[in-house]
Amino acid sequence: MTTTTSIATHYEQFLQLLTRGPRAGADGSGTVRARYGERADPSGGSQPIVLTRDEWILNQIDLALALGRLLTEDDVVVSAVPYELSFTGAEVDRVIEMVGASVISVGTSGTICPMQRLLGLIEQYEVTALVCPPSFAAELASLASSLGRRPEDSTVRTLVCVGEACSTERLDRIGAAWAAKTSAVYGTPSTPTVAVACDHGALHLCDHRLRAEVRGASRGELLLDGSPTGELVELWPADRRCDCGSASRVLVPLGTAASAVRGPDGLVSTLDVERVVFGHRRLAPHFACAVRDGTFHVTCALAGPQAVDEGAMRRAIRSGIGEALGVEAEVTVVGVHDWSTATS
Repeated sequence: MTTTTSIATHYEQFLQLLTRGPRAGADGSGTVRARYGERADPSGGSQPIVLTRDEWILNQIDLALALGRLLTEDDVVVSAVPYELSFTGAEVDRVIEMVGASVISVGTSGTICPMQRLLGLIEQYEVTALVCPPSFAAELASLASSLGRRPEDSTVRTLVCVGEACSTERLDRIGAAWAAKTSAVYGTPSTPTVAVACDHGALHLCDHRLRAEVRGASRGELLLDGSPTGELVELWPADRRCDCGSASRVLVPLGTAASAVRGPDGLVSTLDVERVVFGHRRLAPHFACAVRDGTFHVTCALAGPQAVDEGAMRRAIRSGIGEALGVEAEVTVVGVHDWSTATS
């Protein structure tokens, strides 16, 4: 009850800020530019992003209401998300504080707080929740196991995955590694909160403030308020309802548009490949996939020291991708302890 009141209070304070009206900016436009960031463009360069005060606050409100269903004032939360020139880290920190939980901000650079130190912090402060990219959660669990610890016996009970598209099949595998409940939040570099998860795990578009379209059909590049995002998604039609009953449309992230390949039935995304890969039960929740010359190059890892014919596994995954999606894939299978070397 205390947590709900805390969130409602912050929500009201934010709305009061929004209703004060715009102040003139330095350019006389009447718009306050509250936050600067950058995003990578398809050529590998960087482009500036500016969020107004109103946009920044409204993104935080939606994330706070979503995390308020997962976290309480008793939680100790590690925020392992990007900070430099990104909106994500600052937003997640503020929202965790709004919920009333304690926050340990470690980022993802690994300079001041490498993963091994983070494992010590989790144990020392009895961390109950991680907010991080799915690949980070998978690697942290793998490191813990390699050091003789059991991540499933840790105090972590909630994982909120941000920053990367992740299939439900892989997300379930990551949750099992930690014996934790998993959820996800979807955003783009320009809009940190685009869709939030319901109790059924579906990501619902924040369509009370965002106008979303898909270029071409129900699957394609996401357009937000008419602007291309470079992100590939599926967007459910308005008349298709989630089992949770919400009227907000369901959005399924599929990775970047640049990493998709044209298949016989349309665009094939890295998430489509990921779903096929994690149909194999003997794999750890690690996954890397890049597109070169129209071919998916997939790297995955075997879970544990089990005796497996890696050649047979590689051929099975490759043929499974071809049969299910009609595209070419080169597959590398490594032992879980060789993951860092294989993907560096």
